[in-house]
Amino acid sequence: MMSENADFVYVHAKSNMAVLHTAGNRQLNAKEDAAAALERLFVLLEQKRRTFDFSAATRIGKCVFVGEGDLSFARALARDPKSCAGNIIATTFEAERSVCLEGRTNARSLSDLGAKVLHGVDARNLNERNLPTMAELIAFQFPNTGTRRSVHGRTDNHVLLRRFLRAAASRLKLSGRIAVTLVNSPHHLGAFDPPSAAQWAGCEVVEVLPFYRSAWSGYGHVNTNDASESALSKYRSCSTWVFNSVRR
Repeated sequence: MMSENADFVYVHAKSNMAVLHTAGNRQLNAKEDAAAALERLFVLLEQKRRTFDFSAATRIGKCVFVGEGDLSFARALARDPKSCAGNIIATTFEAERSVCLEGRTNARSLSDLGAKVLHGVDARNLNERNLPTMAELIAFQFPNTGTRRSVHGRTDNHVLLRRFLRAAASRLKLSGRIAVTLVNSPHHLGAFDPPSAAQWAGCEVVEVLPFYRSAWSGYGHVNTNDASESALSKYRSCSTWVFNSVRR
């Protein structure tokens, strides 16, 4: 039913996942309930027609994109006639000398379009002096540490997300937003746990919207551990999580 709210269903799914810690045969039923709730969430997200309007954000103010890898998403956005390329700051974690050939080509294209490109920017620490003091949007497309390690019960990906959210919130305009796009799968959503990461970072989830790679011509996405593969080649359903800061 379209009247159901996808965000509520996610919370319901998380609640069911928490029940997994209970003893006995209740665990199996809880696991089945959580999986069913997540599947329902994915269906509801697909039913939403509206996606996050990255282009509109660039028309309002400075927009920072971290962890851009080969810079193909930023390039696709900058080429969108509805975007203001001059407000795009695309960054890579890698130093300039370590960026792949495709990334270097895209960096030149971005510069030609009027966007700024910065290398060696750590999404967990946005103190880079060349970044705007207050941004309209700070976005991280498909963050991934490339590991499955856990520390004190939290995955590396969850720690990455919450540290990014805290760093981004410190450079956000009052009306600004943080956007993070993730794969819709129980594994990925469980590993990142966006609501808990937001709470830790002093942020809140504003909305969750579907993300369609096909809407961005030339967007290739680079896998953290293997540039020849992409998560987008394996998973078709993705969502953009939108956050704001609650510590103004």
